[in-house]
Amino acid sequence: MLRISLHLRDALEPLKAKYPSLSYADLYTLSGVASVEYMGGPACEWRAGRSDDEDGRRIVADGRLPDADKGQPGSTIAHIRDVFGRMGFNDAEMVALIGAHAVGRCHTEASGYWGPWTFAETTFSNEYFRLLLEEKWTIKTTHNGGPWTGPEQ
Repeated sequence: MLRISLHLRDALEPLKAKYPSLSYADLYTLSGVASVEYMGGPACEWRAGRSDDEDGRRIVADGRLPDADKGQPGSTIAHIRDVFGRMGFNDAEMVALIGAHAVGRCHTEASGYWGPWTFAETTFSNEYFRLLLEEKWTIKTTHNGGPWTGPEQ
């Protein structure tokens, strides 16, 4: 299930208090649209009207988003295609979704991976794909002065 970081949620609470009729669903999607534009991405049309799930019955089940790692590149690719394929995405659309890694970083507690995916983690760009294609990749062996014990990255 998609989890909004507690830090982000707490930062948005003053806006929710100021505009109590705004649903959390609208608040989170509006903040996403504003963030993309702030980071240099395109301006996106946004409309209010989403409703919140008050009792948890409509919460998206785990498995709607791909796991970070299935142990082997081929298994991970098959998993991504299975999960996003059920939603009707083709390979080109899946690549676009994965490009969201251009923004932010991975966190060990959430995925087993650590660190930013790019050198410009607060900029909306194609840096993620550029790095994948142009940089020489080596397997991570250390972290904070000790041996890396997480998944291969």
